Amino acid sequence: MSQAVPVMTRSEVAALTTTKTIRNAYMLLTMILGVSAVTAWYAVSSNAQPVNIWVFLAFMIGMPFAIHMTRNSVAGLGLSFVYAALLGYFLGPIVGIYMRMDPNIPVYALAATSVIFFSLSGYALVSRTNFNFLGGFIFVGALVILAAVIANIFLGMAMLSLMISGAAVLLISAAILYQTSQLIHDPEANYIVIATALMADIWVLFLHLMRLFSFFGGED
Repeated sequence: MSQAVPVMTRSEVAALTTTKTIRNAYMLLTMILGVSAVTAWYAVSSNAQPVNIWVFLAFMIGMPFAIHMTRNSVAGLGLSFVYAALLGYFLGPIVGIYMRMDPNIPVYALAATSVIFFSLSGYALVSRTNFNFLGGFIFVGALVILAAVIANIFLGMAMLSLMISGAAVLLISAAILYQTSQLIHDPEANYIVIATALMADIWVLFLHLMRLFSFFGGED
């Protein structure tokens, strides 16, 4: 006697796809954060010198585009690990500078980064709130901050640097909500793109929190 084969509804298929995308994104995020942390530690322990600011900006802008272009291939997955490794190595010397100022600064910044990321990303996952409306704000805000960073390369104003860090923390917080929300509400969301974007969010947030802790701690 034949048995009926259960047929999944479209909504059930979509739910399974979303769950798989979320799982893959956070698994990849965990792995590339580990790679990035190892290269950062190596840069700190080997007293690596900070990379040229223009090279760093080109890297931060260009690599996400390259990953997006290859997101549906093995090359995209490989580039995500290259991106993580180089990002960690480039930021390592900066972490070393703050450690020499006060070893507590990176510790406090890391703790604050962890609390902010897990709180915001967790809220977006649990509440299922759609934060896609933040996309335009994040894009414009990123352009404004980038322009301010470039301007301050020439101006060298400590107060402007502090304002940039404060604005960056707020913008990155919005980006974490937005990118986590994409995993749930965007059927075209790619786990490689989202994972690398979240990794960059974590690193940039950590970097600017170190800047703020050093300033309010009287180290600047």
